[in-house]
Amino acid sequence: MDEILSRIGRRRLAAAVALTITLVVLVSTPQLLGARVASSFGALGKADPIWLWLAGLGFLLAVLGAAGSWLSAIRLCGGRLSIGDACARYGAGSLVNTFVPARAGDAVRIGLFSRALPSRERLWTAGGAFAALGIARLAVLAGFVVTGTLAGALPLWAPLAALGIVAAAVALTVCARGDSHLGGRLSHLLDAFRALRREPLAALRLVAWIALSTAGRLTAATAVGAAMEIHRPLVAALVIVPALDVAGVLPLTPANVGVTSGAVAVAFQAHGISFAHGLAAGIAFHAVETTVGILFGLASVVWLAPYPSPGARRLALVAVAASGCLALAGTFSATVLVPLV
Repeated sequence: MDEILSRIGRRRLAAAVALTITLVVLVSTPQLLGARVASSFGALGKADPIWLWLAGLGFLLAVLGAAGSWLSAIRLCGGRLSIGDACARYGAGSLVNTFVPARAGDAVRIGLFSRALPSRERLWTAGGAFAALGIARLAVLAGFVVTGTLAGALPLWAPLAALGIVAAAVALTVCARGDSHLGGRLSHLLDAFRALRREPLAALRLVAWIALSTAGRLTAATAVGAAMEIHRPLVAALVIVPALDVAGVLPLTPANVGVTSGAVAVAFQAHGISFAHGLAAGIAFHAVETTVGILFGLASVVWLAPYPSPGARRLALVAVAASGCLALAGTFSATVLVPLV
């Protein structure tokens, strides 16, 4: 917990509180944002809850895949941790990103994952692993962009730009030498790239985890489109996923509120869907993603919290798991089973 608070800082924490209060007020009174936003909120009541639950499963798969990619990158650099620990450390960062702008959660993840590394300059090594993950994510995204172009959903220049970035990343990996001429701490930024050069198969594991995460987001976007009765939701999702990755480079609001919904709306509008209907889908997409992130993040904090004994830790985890299952079962019954009766 001290690691998380130290990475956030007092100014970011204060900004997060202020922005969160503002967003709560705006969400509770959408008419303040204009007639189109208010009508979009009204359209959410027509969404099919079964598809939204499927979207939630897609987002959960995306989080697990992202945590697995961190696990693979840290192990590649000599770190040792379990999949449960990797999920908890990644989830803690997700929780911070939900409430604090400017991707403060990534700094938290770097700090938490660096603790699993044996090197004295482990923060620099973890930062390099983060950079390697970003490049691997670009490689996977390039594949989805190519698929979207072939499906007629994206322009021809999009895959060329993505593949150009990937080619530059591959060149960096090939040129990363074990006897790096960089001095001191800076040389540790290339630790992950040197490891990838020594173990090319590790790159496939890394890409596989990120592909799983991206597939989860694609599933979620498709399910949200189907919930909002959007024509050809899978093709539309091929536009949304790259658009969200671009919009998420530097989120200016907690959980990228407003930006995510707007990016989805614009992507849907390019797909021939009205802005108001696309905005409703964007709001639904963001709401489900944020809910999954908060629940996963809270579970992660419980996992990482200090306990007086292993028995107390197991008891707390079992109690939280049982409470979570009961809450999910009750919510599923209220949103899906009751309307069917």
